[in-house]
Parts: sequence; structure tokens; C-alpha cells
Amino acid sequence: MPITVHEGDTITSSTFVVEEHIFINCKLKNCRLYYSGGTFEWQNTSFENCAWGFRDAAGNTLRLAMLIGMLKPGQAPTPNITRATSASKMN
Repeated sequence: MPITVHEGDTITSSTFVVEEHIFINCKLKNCRLYYSGGTFEWQNTSFENCAWGFRDAAGNTLRLAMLIGMLKPGQAPTPNITRATSASKMN
């Protein structure tokens, strides 16, 4: 799968599959991001009012964690879409 690198960008109202993009020093606003459990890379990137979708392995992991009580209702995002309003920083 091809990887697109975004560096120093402010991106608004776009949709991404997380595993297909690298974000470095970016700000994403009002975006939809879908994560399936694969490798990703973010560096100094913030997410403001983004909707998150968890599919495949990522969604299954969330469902299992809720089923066995590792995550309590309201603690975990819903397996399909959840809102993220705080900034995230990962390396």
C-alpha cells in the first residue's frame, strides 16, 4: 500500500486511513480517521474534533477489552466512530 507523507500541514475536513499516511508536525481539524490495527507514524501532530473509526483488528481489540472488562462503558471509544478533541502526540 502506498504511503503519503504529510509534513507541516494543517488539514481540514479530510478522510484518512491511518496506516496509509505519515503525519509529521501536522494539525488535523474536523477529519475522519480510520484505523485497522496496522503500523502508523505520527510525530508532533495534533487532532482537533476528529472522528475516529476502528475497524478490523483495532475494532476487535476494543470490543474484546470491553467484553472482558478491561475497559468500562464510557471509558473506551465505540468500535466504529468516536470523537477525539484533545491533541495527540506520538512518535
